Amino acid sequence: MGYRNTQYGKWYLLIPFVIGLLLIVDALAPGPPIPWYAYAISTAAVGGSILCFTSLTVRDGGDRLVVQFGPIPLIWKTIPYRSITRIEKGRTRFIDGWGLHFSRTGGTVLNVWGYECVRIWCGKRLYSIGTDDPEGLFNLLENKVREFQDIRDSEQEGPN
Repeated sequence: MGYRNTQYGKWYLLIPFVIGLLLIVDALAPGPPIPWYAYAISTAAVGGSILCFTSLTVRDGGDRLVVQFGPIPLIWKTIPYRSITRIEKGRTRFIDGWGLHFSRTGGTVLNVWGYECVRIWCGKRLYSIGTDDPEGLFNLLENKVREFQDIRDSEQEGPN
């Protein structure tokens, strides 16, 4: 069986925060109270986002690395091993944030919690994949990149 690691974020803690914030605004704001459906819509929006971004699963997809947010897998990224030119273990910074986005410091960040990451270059394109198992992910990528580099070299040599 291939590599598979799931890291969990703690974004579910936002739901009580959003409800509490609405209650405070409702208590302090002049005018009519906030309708009950505003609480339901806000909670549903935050809850839906949390279900899409609470975990990050990184797995070996045979010829590519699959990075998938979840537990509802609406957003994912695949990176073919053949396209990887360089890898290194690293750390994201607080300014890089969490989620899926382009970072101010360069490249695309895919992360749900913490700062440990593996940086993957595909030519000039950089991906910072957050993980709680940087050593395991790095070893997988190192082996797969070497394997696909050997295949590419043998294809270029041709039959003897």
